[in-house]
Amino acid sequence: MGSMRSPQLIGLAGTALLLLAGCSSPMPVSQGQTNIMATYEYPSLSAVLPTQARVPAVIAAAEQTVRARGYAVLDLASAEELGKVVARPPRTSDIPTVRIEAYRVFQGTKVVITFVPWGDNASSRSMLDGILQRLGL
Repeated sequence: MGSMRSPQLIGLAGTALLLLAGCSSPMPVSQGQTNIMATYEYPSLSAVLPTQARVPAVIAAAEQTVRARGYAVLDLASAEELGKVVARPPRTSDIPTVRIEAYRVFQGTKVVITFVPWGDNASSRSMLDGILQRLGL
């Protein structure tokens, strides 16, 4: 009987951990002058900008933001519907690399900021603040 309780306790503990992890949903936080709601869900921060913030303008602001912080731009692409900036930090290593993507959605322009490989909430929010400032948002 004693040997049956151990697997049951382990199973119960595992189930409890899964339930607790599922209960912690990401909370949106207001950013910028116009209170853009941004949500960090590991490893990315995402926000939907108003329709006047078109994808090319968002990508230009993202490029300006990373260059102003000393990042080297590795990849840059922009069109009316989607765009991206991939940049390396001003250090000798390539880690972490920041990837900023923007694309049109029904509500406006969605921006996704990811620090590869492990994510970084504070740095992502700082990048978004720089982008929003350059857009006047």
